[in-house]
Amino acid sequence: MSTSYHHVSQPLYRGTIVVKYWLLAVWRLPKKITLSSSVFNVLLATAFVFFYNFSLWKNVFKLPYPLSLWNVGFYLSLFVFLVAFINILLLFTTLPYLRKPLLTIILISAASASYFMDTYGILIDWNMIQNTVETDVSEAAELLSGKLFFYVVFLGVVPTLMVWRVTIKPSSVLRGLAGRLISGVASILIIILILMTFYQDYSSFFRNNRYLRHLINPVNFIYATATYASSVFASESAPPQAIALDALRSKVLPANGKHNLTVLVVGEAARAANFSLNGYRRVTNPKLQKQDVINFTNASSCGTATAVSVPCMFSKFERSDYSHSKSEKYEGLLDVLSRVGLWVLWRENNSGCKGACDRVPTDELSHANNELWCNSKECFDEILLNKLDEKVEYLDQDVFIVLHQKGSHGPSYFQRYPKAFEQFTPVCKTNQLQECSRQEITNAYDNSLLYTDHFLNEVIEFLNRQSPHYNTSMIYLSDHGESLGENNIYLHGTPYFMAPTEQTHIPFLMWFSKEYQLANKISAPCLMAKSEQPVSQDNLFHSILGLNNITTDIYEEELDVFSSCRKN
Repeated sequence: MSTSYHHVSQPLYRGTIVVKYWLLAVWRLPKKITLSSSVFNVLLATAFVFFYNFSLWKNVFKLPYPLSLWNVGFYLSLFVFLVAFINILLLFTTLPYLRKPLLTIILISAASASYFMDTYGILIDWNMIQNTVETDVSEAAELLSGKLFFYVVFLGVVPTLMVWRVTIKPSSVLRGLAGRLISGVASILIIILILMTFYQDYSSFFRNNRYLRHLINPVNFIYATATYASSVFASESAPPQAIALDALRSKVLPANGKHNLTVLVVGEAARAANFSLNGYRRVTNPKLQKQDVINFTNASSCGTATAVSVPCMFSKFERSDYSHSKSEKYEGLLDVLSRVGLWVLWRENNSGCKGACDRVPTDELSHANNELWCNSKECFDEILLNKLDEKVEYLDQDVFIVLHQKGSHGPSYFQRYPKAFEQFTPVCKTNQLQECSRQEITNAYDNSLLYTDHFLNEVIEFLNRQSPHYNTSMIYLSDHGESLGENNIYLHGTPYFMAPTEQTHIPFLMWFSKEYQLANKISAPCLMAKSEQPVSQDNLFHSILGLNNITTDIYEEELDVFSSCRKN
């Protein structure tokens, strides 16, 4: 893609001129635009429905409704329904003295939400808010673009300036309350009338298309933010409760006299469909194919975002019973391992462990000062192995290390790997994925997987070098998958109930040294025979307990993928 002045700077310059004249036009509006509070709210609600909900209307009009007079009436009623509903919402947010500051926040947020929904096809729920809050600066910087700037200006800054130019007619407290009551009751009556007229249509519409509620701007992010905030405040009221206090572990060394060293690699945004180990047409795992890895081909994630999947996989809860508040309320897997005597270490090259490593030693390496593996913006995943041999050299206990990759984090897939791994070309070299062809996006993504293959092979080679002192093993699984433009959906984070398989089907593989297999009585042929059976991140907690011979009441043997392949 050309980066010449003619192709990039000129459009940006022209766009800046347009913004300038828009702002001047707004500033030249009459000094006093006086409206009643009720009229102001209705106009604002109408503007939200009309200008901020392109993704919603795009999805609505894609539904298989035949063109008829009745359906046209239904679509018009939906517009009025949403205006009335948002008007009710504004009655609680546009309070005297707080009206304009709150609307400034809402308008800027609504503009940003519109951009991400329109550009990446995402839906906004509380998990997406959690992702936003927990995203680090470097990840956030990757999402900045000229297009986002124009969305924020035209749908955020310009409307905000207009709001601040409006004067609300003063009224007494009682008259103001009466006006709000009348406006609210009128909106409720309109909604009731619409539902009575189109009851069957709305009943099937909302029942069959539940995902659409995550597209209603600004209702979606206001509700999601409130839900997330309530969850956070509830979980911060007390320290986490200890789990598996009855946990016991044999301290007898294996017959060869060596301790165990296990490395768990948590990948980022790797989808199983693009692993050649799973039958992908491209060779994206050339090095792993030469190793004796056991690859589970039918693995699924707990969530579609790092902020959900990582704490979930390290918790004692299965996906069906997991919640953010529960992960905050109880200790996790690493606490149990540390308590029974393992030396535990988390090494980080992503945006944090999301609470999973809060009480164990952690090496933050995502912005390390290393000329070989790092640049001014980030570090490649091989930084996770830097000086790791020094960490384990003199230990006299079993070791469990977690390496959290940057992996294939988007949208800037081309930044996730060194130039030497740019095998599939041409690649998309922008965070504006809509500017690239599907092939260019896939090429960049596959190159990131090629680097992950190399990194995992380096982990295995590191473990081989430790074999004189340890029985070694590696387990790898990704936190979630990734959409690359299928059905105009990009990245990840789609609500799980409607998430495409590309976001939930993950790679899950393991490697055991021969000595580890003998010392821990693990049958690799048995695991290979079971490698096509369904597994998920629900299995990780219990599998690691079983692999380390930890007995506790919370251990569930049926969730331990190794239990039936251990020789008694």
